[in-house]
Amino acid sequence: MANPLYGQNKADSSLNELIFQSTTPTVHTNSTDAADLFSYSIPANKLESGNIVRIKAFATVTDNNSTDTLTPVLNFAGSAIATGAALDVADSDIIYAWADVHVISIGSSGSMKAISEIRSDANGGTSVTAATALSSKDTTAAIAVALNVDWSVAHAENIVKLDSVSIELL
Repeated sequence: MANPLYGQNKADSSLNELIFQSTTPTVHTNSTDAADLFSYSIPANKLESGNIVRIKAFATVTDNNSTDTLTPVLNFAGSAIATGAALDVADSDIIYAWADVHVISIGSSGSMKAISEIRSDANGGTSVTAATALSSKDTTAAIAVALNVDWSVAHAENIVKLDSVSIELL
């Protein structure tokens, strides 16, 4: 029984909602056309003021060619909230994207504030952190979330694979 004076010593998981999760591998290879490793649309009217949307995505470079670079971009509601450095990645390098998007107001001109980070272990480890103000975002319509990647050169040996992604509503 929980101590009524101090409460429980565990998080109340009923406050969090996993709204999207995938471990289905998605691959981007042999193209300089930017492509989404994942995309998901948060349903219209799902967000409320005070919500936090937590995004986590993990990808692996399974093969690379020479000094070709890879640029990851995490997008929310049509805006880049984190853009990783264009790095000369190596085989087995990882790309990790994380963001907390704080919903300030909702409606046809909703506003949000995102804090995000993209990490890569290329070149000894690189981390890019950003704070992004998002204004005039219509929460009465679906909100798109995506991790986009772009190779600098089209080559059959340029392969990056999404390992997993989760989006939670806190």
